[in-house]
Amino acid sequence: MQITLKHITPNALEFIGELAGICYNSKNEPTANVKRALHCKNSGHLATLRFATAVFHIQGISRTCSHQMVRSKFLEFLQRSQRYCNESETPFVVPTEDPDLSAVITASYKASLDTYNKLIAAGVKKEDARFVLPNGGTTELVVTGNFQAWLDFIALRADKHAQWEIREVAKEINNILSGEAPGLFNWMP
Repeated sequence: MQITLKHITPNALEFIGELAGICYNSKNEPTANVKRALHCKNSGHLATLRFATAVFHIQGISRTCSHQMVRSKFLEFLQRSQRYCNESETPFVVPTEDPDLSAVITASYKASLDTYNKLIAAGVKKEDARFVLPNGGTTELVVTGNFQAWLDFIALRADKHAQWEIREVAKEINNILSGEAPGLFNWMP
């Protein structure tokens, strides 16, 4: 899995605080703006966080994980297309470290890829051959959201009850955003 921050609102905390100042008729001062942004988050005035955004490129996650991500109602997505891309050499995520179970899962993946490649060789369109591909195949996404949406995603998907792969994605995104907007993204494991 690789997660890359592609874009973020510059000086996001200052920007959020500046705009939130309109709600309170406050002066536009950088230090006060940062404090105001953090106060808004901590007091539950999360609507102010909608004015800063972050875009991530996420690679090497399973389709199972991506299906969980796209259920996030406040984020926006672009995903690698199995309809247009040739998936004949797709890497897979193996969800266990047990050697015996890994061998069983890997054999299943290989059988699916062999079937996919036979279908492609027989002239079946990629959009139809993809029906035999397992959810363990890797994919990549570009995901954008405002800070309120990212906080919601992290709260839901970094939780200990979330599936392990999506939890790792959420924690990594939190770690990146906490470096960019200190104090705003402070989910703790």
